[in-house]
Amino acid sequence: MELLAWFGRVDLSDGCMPTGALADRGSSDLEAFPVPQPDMRALAKKSNFVADDREYNRLLRETALAMVRRSILSGSTVEEDLLQAMQALDSFSQSINLLDEKLYEWSRLHSQQIIHGKDLAEGLKEDENMGILARAILSLRDSRSETEADVSTTVRALAPNLSALAGTILAARLISRAGGLRYLAKMPSSRLQVMGAEKSLFKHLKGQAPSPKHGIIFRHPAVTGSARMLRGRVARTLAAKLAIAARLDQFGAGLSPDLQTSLDSRLREIKRKGRNKRRK
Repeated sequence: MELLAWFGRVDLSDGCMPTGALADRGSSDLEAFPVPQPDMRALAKKSNFVADDREYNRLLRETALAMVRRSILSGSTVEEDLLQAMQALDSFSQSINLLDEKLYEWSRLHSQQIIHGKDLAEGLKEDENMGILARAILSLRDSRSETEADVSTTVRALAPNLSALAGTILAARLISRAGGLRYLAKMPSSRLQVMGAEKSLFKHLKGQAPSPKHGIIFRHPAVTGSARMLRGRVARTLAAKLAIAARLDQFGAGLSPDLQTSLDSRLREIKRKGRNKRRK
């Protein structure tokens, strides 16, 4: 009887190894263990694969590490890079906001002039006391801009339809929030609409708050630029088109210009009906 072990195929009757070691093969080959499982260490010694326990432990460790490396590398895709870059972009923003606030508080010790954001850091970058912090903030801003440009380039290639409808950064944020494009493509439009507003949704389900009308898609100009009374309908329409765009991108359908045209037409209709309703 032959046994498929991590170090090779072993004949249990005589301890011989008809084939070589499996150290350089994929983990999918290591499946057929009999029950109860025999002593692998003893088999390795009996088949002369190793001379002693120390060599067995070393080779077992090397094989396990090689399998883990293969598993990690197999998961390194363009989409995974995008998810990590989007998380880094959010971390840049959080860090910059925190340091901007600290620089502002520090600057108020020396001046009563109210200046915020990039102008404050630019004005203090040569300051003897606050210059180091100001220059660090400016450097982080440059890094964020570079990362944002990389994210935009990646998401245009990965999800052209979603990028065209939502804009590159919002498209990347939707993909990141969903955990990947394939998960976003499976998501119904109603869930996509409130993604990012989970706390409000749970409060609504408990009867403690009204139903949220939108989540992170509120950042889209079509939603922010609409009258408050129309934002729910606009967000629902936008979410439906974004869900279609995600599915087209997931299955590689290519860029569809009809989506943007259809969205614009529907948004104009919603706003027209909203104006007519207000007149009445």
